[in-house]
Amino acid sequence: MLVESENSEIMLRFFRSYNSLVIITILLVGIASWLHVPGGSGISLPGKYGTFMFRALDGWFADKQELYFWFGLILSLSTALLMVFVNARLQLIDKVSYLPALCYVLFISGVGEIHQFNPAVIATILLVTGFILLSKSFENERLSYSFFTVSALISFATFFYQYMYMYMLVVWLVIALLRPGYWREWIFSILGFLLPLFFAFSWFFLVNDDYTRIGVFFDEIFTLQRMTPSLSTTTIIFFISCILLIIIIFGYMLRYIGSNKVILRNRYYVLILITVVTAGMVFVVPDTLPHAWYLLAFPMSFFMSNYLATTKSIRFGTIVLLLLFVGVTVVQAILFLSTE
Repeated sequence: MLVESENSEIMLRFFRSYNSLVIITILLVGIASWLHVPGGSGISLPGKYGTFMFRALDGWFADKQELYFWFGLILSLSTALLMVFVNARLQLIDKVSYLPALCYVLFISGVGEIHQFNPAVIATILLVTGFILLSKSFENERLSYSFFTVSALISFATFFYQYMYMYMLVVWLVIALLRPGYWREWIFSILGFLLPLFFAFSWFFLVNDDYTRIGVFFDEIFTLQRMTPSLSTTTIIFFISCILLIIIIFGYMLRYIGSNKVILRNRYYVLILITVVTAGMVFVVPDTLPHAWYLLAFPMSFFMSNYLATTKSIRFGTIVLLLLFVGVTVVQAILFLSTE
């Protein structure tokens, strides 16, 4: 029993550390999970809900399937590394750690359908960047122009992934709930969101001289398409298992948030809002799954890594981490066997 406890402590301590071997492990897990997909190309679904800028990229990759695959993998791993920077910059976890990147890679590795270059990959990078900028507004009590930049970024992300505009709810809820005294920030957010749309309108109207495309563009972005998602049984089980794990540790996370400074609490509240809005997007447009899993994996990774980094129950923390690894391994084994 003592040996088992020591082994568990070594495992969790290793992944808690800022050791270069951890990042190598993360990269290997990410690469290995992308190689074991149906057909070997990494492309199992089309780029659903990709708007005009994504379709431009998609057309460029049309005859470059291998590059299409590797570009998606590089962007996904880059998102994981970006989350390490987020943690170092915003101190969401008490110490610098690769745990957010590890959890993110494990979450997306268990869903074979999204192992491709798709609009949600780009949208997630822009969402993480927006979260960094939004968090800067909590660093002082003065009027913040970050809401203009974040809103413009969300609007720009909509040019890649259709329903990104729904994240304006996060911006407005942050202003209403966490910064109620700064009414001008409402104006900044609206102007920021409209600016990229204005440039897009100008492009279609002045450069392309194609008036019909203006209506098609706005109709494409703001029209809801309710369709039933086509998910494998393995993917559904993995989704449910991950969500249950997050629910189990959520109570612990709320206690952790409550015991910290206001600025850190606000940053976690934003992550919770992102989770709620993403879940709402999936509820309103179910067919956004499985691609929306990229977006949901972002806040979930910080919830999970926060627990793994701060829990005093080494044994239970190790069990949670092992469950993630085992779940990904089982999914990859099923995907590999399905290609035989």
